[in-house]
Amino acid sequence: MLEAFDFTALEAAAAMPETRTGECESERVSREDLKLLCEIGVLALAIERGEDATPIFRLIDEEQPHNAAGSIGLAMIEVAAGRERDAFARLRRSIATRQLCVREAKAVLAIFLMGFGRHAEAKGLRREILRGPDCGARRLMQSYGVA
Repeated sequence: MLEAFDFTALEAAAAMPETRTGECESERVSREDLKLLCEIGVLALAIERGEDATPIFRLIDEEQPHNAAGSIGLAMIEVAAGRERDAFARLRRSIATRQLCVREAKAVLAIFLMGFGRHAEAKGLRREILRGPDCGARRLMQSYGVA
């Protein structure tokens, strides 16, 4: 599942004079720090310490509202905690509203749906990803034997 994260897709936030809390843009988390935090969060998931990564993925989700990476991490944590319906809903929202890492979110959702025996729901997503260009999402699906 770790292949779902494209660390290069994390980018600096759009320039804004002030954030909603009134702090200056220069005080926000840098792109490099977000990438490092995402890597730490993914490593926490890999060693089954996802609950420790929740604040990391929430921060990424806040700082990168156009990017599905934070939502993917939060969904993985929700599935591990037995809240698969919450994870499905989170991923579907991200697919509908985000601009980056959407294919990865679709791949993760398809894998989760199939893992919970919901093959009919996963079929369209699976077909879309596997017929698309070679990318991390496609390799992720193939690595889980979904091809």
